[in-house]
Amino acid sequence: MSSKKEFSASSLKDAIAQAADAFNTSEDKIKYEIITEKTRYFGHSQREIYIRAWTSDGTEESQFSTFIKKMIDAIGLELEFHITSGKGFVKVDFSGYDYRLMLYKNGNLLNAIQYLLNRLYSDEIGKKIYCECEKFRKNRETELSTLAHRYAKEIRKNGKPIHLKELNPFERRIIHMTINKYADLESVSTGENFTKVITIRKK
Repeated sequence: MSSKKEFSASSLKDAIAQAADAFNTSEDKIKYEIITEKTRYFGHSQREIYIRAWTSDGTEESQFSTFIKKMIDAIGLELEFHITSGKGFVKVDFSGYDYRLMLYKNGNLLNAIQYLLNRLYSDEIGKKIYCECEKFRKNRETELSTLAHRYAKEIRKNGKPIHLKELNPFERRIIHMTINKYADLESVSTGENFTKVITIRKK
């Protein structure tokens, strides 16, 4: 991996092109992260995007896969995993004999592994890391979205706020995204821990 440099342009594509030119390489070899604190939007026609970019020779992905294998072996789980790369994210899909342990207590181990992998490799790979196991997150997303819609109808009817039990960041994001569809409602997270309570209420 090369040293990281910052670039800015009116579009992400142009910023990546600048990085490729500066590093004298092709755009597909460029890894980057958007610097949100510097990026500014001035309406639909004007914006300035800042990225932090570096080049990759593919060793990050190899090291990432090796680390996951060693981690599974160290934990002592009989699991397999498959890595796919999408736009802006890398998905690690776990399966195998011990998948139930990954999903025990609402996917605590799956969430912990995802958190660890993001802390260790998200910057190196240049993408967010998303962990799945036997469609757990997909099914959980459907379940929570349905629940949020039901609560929204209740609150609209009686006006009383509803407090959900503590949820992890993945679960909170689903609730917030669902409630954002209601112009007269809002959802607020409270707490200092990894899991937080969400309150859904009228604005």
